[in-house]
Amino acid sequence: MRTGDVYWVRPDAVIGREQAGRRPFVIVASDLYLSVVDSLALGVPITRTDRRWPNHVHVDLPGLTGFAMTEQLRTLSRNRFDGYIGRIDDVTLGAIREWLADYLDF
Repeated sequence: MRTGDVYWVRPDAVIGREQAGRRPFVIVASDLYLSVVDSLALGVPITRTDRRWPNHVHVDLPGLTGFAMTEQLRTLSRNRFDGYIGRIDDVTLGAIREWLADYLDF
């Protein structure tokens, strides 16, 4: 597991507007974090719905087109991961990180 990888996850149980159901999830945690904290991963879900929100970053992988929901940063147990999809490019990862940095005031 590395920064920028995309996996299928099962994030249930969720509350309110959190994304539910099996869905793609982009890993945004650093490779160092992922090697030290080997039971968790930080990332954002991907939706197929184009809400035209500027903070939804377009993701295009073979067999998967969608939008990374940067406002829904989440830590998940790796037990929720259900299959590798692919890896986003550095430009897409950079756009996601810019939104996260803005939210967290980095």
